[in-house]
Amino acid sequence: MKKILVLFILLTAYLFSQGWNNTVTTTISEPNLITMDLFTNKDGNHIITQNSNSTNSIKYYLLNSSGTVLRSSTIETSGYAQFPCISGDNDKVYLVYKIGNSMRLKKSTNAGSSWSNPVDQSVGSNTCNGVDIVYDSRGLHVVYSMQDNGSDYETYYHLIGTNNQWDTRETVTNYGTEVGGFPTVSVSPSRVHVSYNTGDQWSPEVNQGDAKNRDKYDIDWLNPQLVFSTESFRERIHAGSTKLFDFYYKLETGMGNYRSDLYIKERSLSGTTWSTGTLLKTYADVYEIVSATNTYDGKTHIVYEIFDGVGYRNYNGSSWSSESTVGDWYEVPRISSTSNDLFILWNSYTNYLQYRQYDAAPLTPSNLSISINSGDESVLSWTANKEPDVKISGGKYKIYRAETSGGEPTTFTLVATINAYNGDTPVTSWTDIGSGKSYTRKLFYKISAADKNLHESPLTNYVWRYGKIPKISTGEFSNLEYRLFDNYPNPFNPSTKISYSIKEEGLVTLKIYDILGKEIATIVNENKPSGFYEIEFNASGLSSGIYFYKLQSGNFTNVKKMLLTK
Repeated sequence: MKKILVLFILLTAYLFSQGWNNTVTTTISEPNLITMDLFTNKDGNHIITQNSNSTNSIKYYLLNSSGTVLRSSTIETSGYAQFPCISGDNDKVYLVYKIGNSMRLKKSTNAGSSWSNPVDQSVGSNTCNGVDIVYDSRGLHVVYSMQDNGSDYETYYHLIGTNNQWDTRETVTNYGTEVGGFPTVSVSPSRVHVSYNTGDQWSPEVNQGDAKNRDKYDIDWLNPQLVFSTESFRERIHAGSTKLFDFYYKLETGMGNYRSDLYIKERSLSGTTWSTGTLLKTYADVYEIVSATNTYDGKTHIVYEIFDGVGYRNYNGSSWSSESTVGDWYEVPRISSTSNDLFILWNSYTNYLQYRQYDAAPLTPSNLSISINSGDESVLSWTANKEPDVKISGGKYKIYRAETSGGEPTTFTLVATINAYNGDTPVTSWTDIGSGKSYTRKLFYKISAADKNLHESPLTNYVWRYGKIPKISTGEFSNLEYRLFDNYPNPFNPSTKISYSIKEEGLVTLKIYDILGKEIATIVNENKPSGFYEIEFNASGLSSGIYFYKLQSGNFTNVKKMLLTK
């Protein structure tokens, strides 16, 4: 009997452990697929495809986290539409593609149920050889290249803001005699990063080109940087949490044959010196270039075509993992992410799109607060999680409660499990019925999020009430001692709250240090009476990484670690 119980426990742990879910063959059939793009937010996986069918050349699909198609629509019926791209944020989805002599923009704010009227930017009748987009808080960044310089290409940039309009076109390749096409774009907190290539579009094996990078800092384009000279024909620029990566393909010859090898170079986000090239894959297919994404834990993830499937690697901040095969066919692999979940899509030999998810635990719910209603009951509120597998049926929030008559609690008990969504409406509050009957007890609350596969996030820090007094903090008034609490949230971007308590009146200093021990900021330096305190630290001017905060008061000193991820 004990053996059966142990086996059951092990089997349950295996079934619900974090990792790659099984591959799902979707119902999306694309026998004439040319290319596609993928973007994921709380609503699911947004897909845009281009095919050679003249009656539905650009199509859109919404796929939930289980691989089920929720909706689809034909965006363009013209066979002249090409280079489809998709991006957005938690609430908005943007489509950009070339059609005729224009770049076309469409936007949806209801998960693809409807799209805005197209907004076109004239680009002329010359040949285009690439379009790419990325979205951040500044707006939608768009790059594309046109054969406007004889046989050479020029790369252009637009920023589309909240007015949903194309701004003035900026020429990226306007430095001296610069030319280049096949553009890609990525963003970091203070910069826009663009790559382009001077190689021959049709015969790269005859005329490989220079891989170039150019950054936009504030309103200025900085000088171009040569990433790789004369031996590259495709590349992708991508900003990780602390480094800028350039993935590029180089042709090698041997025994009368050509092969393409995949390399990577890196530099700091604001730097000018690129590393030497590191070989990632020999005999790498190049029907489509590398697809890359970042997760909340600071890792960068890539997928790319290999001979027998989809290759996958991740960068953990110091090194790249070895290659693993995550798909059984290799056409047009794409990767996207929300929080620490990964989502991969590719086309199979059956012409049905294949889908796979790396299923990680949700992030800790954010912005937990407490109030008291007219019936003196505790009302908890929080911000909805953004993972699509929390929104789907099976996603939950779990409420934990503790009660004491004096100091901090040592044990919290699960008192409620509620659905994370009511249809498409997120559930972001819960009332503790009957909690106002006693005005002398202290009630403490924490919550967590759980996805459809029962992966549960870490618990929040607690909020609490004493009778009719709510406290949005992680400490309490009585039995005060010197104490430095864990910051919340952690990891954070860009703000976090640091709490501490002081037993006796005296000078209090609270300082921030970087990983090398250099003092970054002093956020408290004054005499304070005994009590509980909470202060917000804003790190918008700092780079992603590990930082330390140090509290000193009297003979008490304590240091804790926090992680900034942008």
